[in-house]
Amino acid sequence: MSLTPEQLTAKIGTSPARVISVTHAPKPVTIVLIDFSSSMKAEWQQSLEAAKQLTGGAGDRVGVVVFNYQVFDLASGREPTDKLLERLATLKPRMDGTALYDTLIEVANAAKNPNTVLIFLSDGKDNESHHSPEQTIDLFLKNRWPPVFGLVLDYSDDEKRRGYFKKVVTETGGILAHPSSASGVAEAASQLWSAINAPFTVVLQASQPVLKPQKLKIEMIGPNGKPGHRTEIVHVSEISGCDAPAPAVTN
Repeated sequence: MSLTPEQLTAKIGTSPARVISVTHAPKPVTIVLIDFSSSMKAEWQQSLEAAKQLTGGAGDRVGVVVFNYQVFDLASGREPTDKLLERLATLKPRMDGTALYDTLIEVANAAKNPNTVLIFLSDGKDNESHHSPEQTIDLFLKNRWPPVFGLVLDYSDDEKRRGYFKKVVTETGGILAHPSSASGVAEAASQLWSAINAPFTVVLQASQPVLKPQKLKIEMIGPNGKPGHRTEIVHVSEISGCDAPAPAVTN
């Protein structure tokens, strides 16, 4: 959608910031990570269909990583990605564990383009990683790695086992889609892709120096002059800190 600065309000921490401009940004490199462990056996076909859906609109700026307790296979670029997805359709998930967090770290660390998003297709389980969710989040934030998006293919009511993965997604600036049944996977993937495929750049003017990490809140103003309730800021790619005024020199 077309946005203007007048349609947005912003705060850095508790201080208001002026929105200078809003422009469309380049579409990101899309890397889809597919859980190939035994717990995905029942949802394997749905996972592959979602992978084709999520990679289909990415053009040549696309890649796929297949993993279980370690990276099993990968592809980069349009043709290699399509070929790998076709080959996966002839396979069944292996009877192995899942190193979801370790795989996230490995792939994020190898991503060279800062304008990248990682999309996980998994049930959210992890029983093989050496890193905890908290350690994973710390590494992502410290190294300014790409945001993590997730399409969780788990239709049970066990929210607890997905909770850790949800925290990783939220803290790194992504969105978690969790369809309630197999019939909702295509729609969930479509909504996820719509959010990823519409990046924009907002230039802000802070009202005071930014000396330490702060929360950024941006809201869209609705027709009634009030912030819209469904506005989400998915991922902030970069915020440049504002220098404090130079201290006065006295003799």
